Amino acid sequence: MLASPILAAAKLTVWEKLQAVPRETWLSLLLTMFVIWLIVRVWKSLQEVNEIVPWVALLTLGTTVVLYWTYERTEPKLLSPIFNQLAKVLPTRIEYKEFSPPR
Repeated sequence: MLASPILAAAKLTVWEKLQAVPRETWLSLLLTMFVIWLIVRVWKSLQEVNEIVPWVALLTLGTTVVLYWTYERTEPKLLSPIFNQLAKVLPTRIEYKEFSPPR
């Protein structure tokens, strides 16, 4: 007799599970969906200009991200071995902090 109320309370409905999800998760999901929609719209509008323009924009954006990650050393940990090699030839903020100009 005592076990049935405990089991009933332990079984959550789908709606109760969804209500338990934090608000930040829903906002992140909505923001992600909006960004994906925006990227598709921008890609299509750039393709109307010329077929190569979206690829140039993508290359520019990718290069900017790689240079930023290399300079700031904020790359994802999975990519650290690659960026360790890039840091040997590209400038990083750490080098500039340690550099003292000749007098």
